[in-house]
This record gives sequence, structure tokens and C-alpha cells, in this order.
Amino acid sequence: MIKKYIPYGVKIRLHLLKNAVRDFSNGYMFSFAKIKPQHLDESIVFALTQDLKSNEFKKQNILKAKSFIDHVTIWPDQIFSFWKIVGNPSGKRGFVQSRSLVNGETIDSFGGGLCQLSGLLYLVSIHCGLIVLERHNHSVDIYDDDSRYMPLGGDATVAYGHKDLKIRNNLRQPIRFAISTNDDTVSVGIRCADEITVRKVDFAITHQDADIKVVETIINDETALRSTYKNLVTN
Repeated sequence: MIKKYIPYGVKIRLHLLKNAVRDFSNGYMFSFAKIKPQHLDESIVFALTQDLKSNEFKKQNILKAKSFIDHVTIWPDQIFSFWKIVGNPSGKRGFVQSRSLVNGETIDSFGGGLCQLSGLLYLVSIHCGLIVLERHNHSVDIYDDDSRYMPLGGDATVAYGHKDLKIRNNLRQPIRFAISTNDDTVSVGIRCADEITVRKVDFAITHQDADIKVVETIINDETALRSTYKNLVTN
């Protein structure tokens, strides 16, 4: 009950402190990749492209996040944290309001649309065999088959101070994420010097009823993860 009287900024700082304690206890604290421009002899070895619906505000947020992620080299055993790189998606830092899914409802918020970018980063990572340390699926499936731009089960929602995407580079070479957009698509790839083995990734709905869907992530024909979604309730 008392939570609703705590200012939003204080809540965020408390969550960030809790996250820092958890990172320290997990042994992550000194392993995070940092923004540091470096030139490597590399090329894009794998990439995925998705439709980018006609939303200039979402595109602006993705390009703002790209401006930070572009300058991050993830060395072997280092961890990429979406929020440690992108930072607070506030208006003061150049982010704009766009559609977000919060507690099962669509609202406009600063940094809205970044979940499509984090989802692509996640998808590319599991295709390339990177280790996903933290990933959260959306709580509600708001799309139908015609409007869905990402496979159900392939999403990775992020919320500053609350939900992060953390990926460890378990390869024997440094990597970088490559992000690009055009008028109606967004692409994310992995840059590195040597070829890597790309894994087969599929998604299958294994349970569905009036309330929920359960989706299995299948990597190289083995179930790796299950994601549960509530169905969108329409009046």
C-alpha cells in the first residue's frame, strides 16, 4: 500500500540499487562491457530483419539506442547489459514518447518501442549461441498473426530499473552488435572477425486456452525455454 506514495524517481533508484546488489552477488559486477569506440577487423556474420511499422517516434528511440550500442565491443566472457549501455531513456537524453506495453496495457512512454530492438538483440544472440543471463518475455500477447512482427516467444521486454537484457559473450573472439534501419525495417546483426556456428531456432505453442499461451523456444531441436503469455482481454 505504501508503494504508491513513493515518488517514481525514488522507486527507480531503489530498483537500480537492488539490481546492483544482485549483479554483485551473481559475479557480474566487473564483467560488463562498456562504451569504448574501437576499430576491429570484422564483418557481419549473422543478422535478422523485422518490419518497422510506420512509427517515427519508435524509430527515433531505436536510433538513439543504436548511437550507444554502436560503440560497444563485447570481449570474451564480458556481459552486454541493455540498460547499462543505453541508460535512462528520458526526454532529457533525447528519447521520445512512443507506444509501450505496461502491465498489459498500451501507453505512450519515453523510450517506447525499444522492446523491438531488445527482442532482436535477444533473437540474434540465441541464434549465435551466446549465453542469455537475463531476459523477460512480455506478460500479455497483444498481437494477432497478421500484426505480429516478432515470433511469439522471441521477444525480450526491457523496462529501465526493472527488466534488463543481459547477454554473455561465450565465444573466443570479441563481437559487436550492428543495428540499421530504413523506412520500414530494422536489422540487428553480429559483427566479428571469424565465422560462427548459427543455431536453428524455432518457437512452438505447446499450450493454449482462454487465458494463456505457453510457447517453447526450441534450439537445435531441443527445448531451451518456456514463455507464458496472458491473452489480450478485449471488451
